[in-house]
Order: sequence, then C-alpha cells, then structure tokens
Amino acid sequence: MNSVELRDVMADFGRLINRVEETGERVRITDDGESAGVILPAAELAELEHFAQRVPGAPRPRPRTVQERPLGPEQQGPYVRYVHTGGVRRTFTRDRVIVAELLPVDELDWLEDKARTGRQSYMDPKQAAAFEEFLARQRPIGDGIAWIADGWRSQQPFTVLEFIKGPPPEEVALAYGADPRDIADGLLLHQVWERDGREGTDDFLDVLAFGQAAGWTWLGYHDFAGAFSGFPDPPPQQITMTAIEARAIYDFRYSKDGVHQNPSPTEDGAVPEMYELIWYTPGETPFDPSAPLAFLNAHIRRAEEETDWADGISLFFAGLERAFGLSLPRDAITSGHVRCAYPAPH
Repeated sequence: MNSVELRDVMADFGRLINRVEETGERVRITDDGESAGVILPAAELAELEHFAQRVPGAPRPRPRTVQERPLGPEQQGPYVRYVHTGGVRRTFTRDRVIVAELLPVDELDWLEDKARTGRQSYMDPKQAAAFEEFLARQRPIGDGIAWIADGWRSQQPFTVLEFIKGPPPEEVALAYGADPRDIADGLLLHQVWERDGREGTDDFLDVLAFGQAAGWTWLGYHDFAGAFSGFPDPPPQQITMTAIEARAIYDFRYSKDGVHQNPSPTEDGAVPEMYELIWYTPGETPFDPSAPLAFLNAHIRRAEEETDWADGISLFFAGLERAFGLSLPRDAITSGHVRCAYPAPH
C-alpha cells in the first residue's frame, strides 16, 4: 500500500483519488511519518461496512476532536470532497457517485476487525451447498439417534424426544418444570422402573429423562398429562419429535433462534407447524428446494446411501444425525442409567 504525506495532498486530493479509483488500491495518509488515515475505494468500504454490521460488540470509534462546522463541499479536479465531523474522515464523489473515502486509522482497524469476524459466518450459496454436502458425508458422533427410532415409534421408552442447543441439561429440565429435588438428588430412570416393578405402578410415564450428548441437551418423556411445558426462552436451536402410536402420527419440528423452520414454502399465509415422518418416502426428496428445511435433503440422501436402515423413520433419524450431529447414549438409556425427574409439585 502506497503512502503519501498529508501536507502534499491537503490542497488537492484529485490526482490521488484518481489513482485509487483506477487501481482499486488503498493509499495510506501519513502526518509527519505517522499514520493518520487510509483512502480506500468506496466498493471496498461498502463490503467492510456490510460484514461489520453483522457482529455486535464495542461501539464504533468516534472522532477525538469535533469541528463545530465541517468544511463545505470542495471541488478538487473531477471530484467533490466532503469533510465529516472531526476533520479526518472525507468522502470523495464524482458525478454524484461516491468513489473513495479517507478513514481514520482507528476507525478502519475497528471496521476490519468486525468485518473479519462477520465473514467467518458467511458463505455464498455455492459455498453453502458444498459445505452441506461435506457435512452430509460425516459420520454421526457417538451412538447417533437412528437406533431409538423403532422403539420411539412404539412409544418406547419415550413419546417425545427433544434436543436443545446451548443451555445445560439441569437448566433445561428446571425450565420444563422438573422437580429441583430430584435433580439435586440425582434420581435415575432405572430407579423409577424398579419401583414400578415392585409396586405395580407406571410412574415412568410421569418423569422427564435428560442428559447431554454431542453438544446438545436431550430430553425424553411422555406427554400424556402435559406436565412438562416447553422451554420458555427460545434457545438457538430446538428439535422436537413426537410419536402418537394410536393415531399413527410421528412428527418433526425444528426451530432456529425462536423461528419455526417450515417444511414447505408457505401458501396463502399458512405456516405448517410440523413435518409428519410418514410423508417421507425413501428415495424421494422430502423437502421442496425452496423450503427452509431443504438443507436436510442432502443429509437424508446420504443416510439412504450409506446406512443399513430400511424403514423411513430410521432413515430420517439417520439423516438428522448427519445434519445436526445428534446422539443419544444407547446403553445408558436402555439400562435406565440416565437422570430423570418428576414434575415439580404445585
């Protein structure tokens, strides 16, 4: 990046701005050898501003000194120079189109730092498609969740499976209305099963099992009595699957940042609340390419190609493994060595 002393261009930035416009390169402005600012093309600045605004954080640096009345527009060659409050930042236009800007060094550093972070979470459509394909090829972590699909369809050991990203299991269980005493005591599911066997009860239908696997908090419970309410504050991601064997209803719901992700494009303002797994036919694309859930198609297709699961629900679960990295501890759940809690007393 070229450097120019401020005193050499103060009177007329015209030739310097012309160089920036033609080459698309930045020019550093120095004052007695110290960096005072940088002139950069308007298109580059627009890109920095765009990505920087995606990142919350410290406020933008403000001018150290404030002019009571910034200088008026000044013609310099084919360009018009506008001086901003503070006297350092300048905007240069030609034919009423912004061509370049001179920014203070600290403001540009702030912008570049924010933009660098903002870009890390952005991919253009082609990159996103390639990344989804890459993720779809990855093996599930741990036991996955396809192993539980057949039992879940028969309402064993739970009718509701939920996965929540972010909060720890104990916090989620409390938010769902679990008894704090059971959580503190470390009640285990096999203890409930054993007492049911001794006393001829079916209390296992009334408890909330919970744990953490592969970075997700998982919940398993029966929703017959509606004793456990949903998480009150929308988590970053939430997946819910409910089995109602008597009516052959097996549904899947996915929310991101509190917004329900529709299984199909909305029509006439209608927002589908869930996707019924019996709608999925192996070998066929489950979601319309324009639906918010279309990103799952590649993962489900990969599960069809690379797993031995034969029925649709197990294959769908295997696709979710690949899409979200979901897992459930098979040995711990089948043996009942997972934590659980009754509803808190009212």
